[in-house]
Amino acid sequence: EREGLWYTRLTVLFVAFLYGTNFGCVKLLGENMSVSLAAAARFTLAAVCLSPFLGQLRKEVVGVGLEVGFWVTLGYVVQAIGLETVEASKAAFLCALIVVVCPVLEALDGGRVTVAQWSSVALAVLGAAFLELGGNISPGQGDIFALIQPIGFGVALWKCEKTQLLYPDQGGALTAIQLVCTMVASWMWVLGDYKGLPPTEEIVTAAANMEVAVAVLWTGFITTALTVYLQTTSVSKLSSAEATVFISTEPIWGAAFASILLGEQIGPNAFVGGGLIVLACLTSVVDPDTIEGINSTILKGAVATAALIPGGEEAFRRLSDFMNWTSQ
Repeated sequence: EREGLWYTRLTVLFVAFLYGTNFGCVKLLGENMSVSLAAAARFTLAAVCLSPFLGQLRKEVVGVGLEVGFWVTLGYVVQAIGLETVEASKAAFLCALIVVVCPVLEALDGGRVTVAQWSSVALAVLGAAFLELGGNISPGQGDIFALIQPIGFGVALWKCEKTQLLYPDQGGALTAIQLVCTMVASWMWVLGDYKGLPPTEEIVTAAANMEVAVAVLWTGFITTALTVYLQTTSVSKLSSAEATVFISTEPIWGAAFASILLGEQIGPNAFVGGGLIVLACLTSVVDPDTIEGINSTILKGAVATAALIPGGEEAFRRLSDFMNWTSQ
């Protein structure tokens, strides 16, 4: 059982790595074709790839599948819009805030979130901030869209966890129906942008560009179909609160890939941020009984580190109080 848990954790970590490659590819697509068309192409490939699972869909799961599809669609659409004006590395950080959404939802639902998990949340958020922003947060219109990402993806993942606990055999079907929803929404977006006429000329031009074609195939089959399937099936064995801690490593991979593909610069803060995120993962998986005293120190350290950001200390003190309350 313990070996299976570690396998699941490594699977989610692999998903985070693949997600990290996604931001650079989506930004590349947005620079060569309309955002709506890029999304439609990507999600059509993903939905077709996983469509055989629809034959296994139970009628009890259809409703929640459509709801999850809505939240996933919201996450992907605002991500694509945000990347038009936001750097891929910064969008990766904002998306990593999913690590906060799932524990908060669990706490509001009456569930217990351990101090170890909250410690991981604090470390992951600080690590992502240091890694991608270096304390220099310059909000803009694109940031608003990018900030909605973790809400959409977080609610979807949390809903998937609850559904998987009731119907553990529905992972593939649940993945398929949410991607079909995203595909339909994407094509409605395309038809709205092009006044109901398919953009045939733009499709042909994009297909003739090898770099764009590879990016469409990669985002469709790998960073959408494969990652969403692995993530959805993993939360049947791993809580969404813990899974998001591993997903929070995404900015590390996103920053590295953005540097290679887009030439975005990575500052020395990457070492500090990356180290904090790795520590967050370790805090999440170590037996809580062996680190009971360390967790309190981690939270105090997080508050002290947040003091480097104007207003950050008070915000983290309040967050710490909330963590302790939900851990009782």
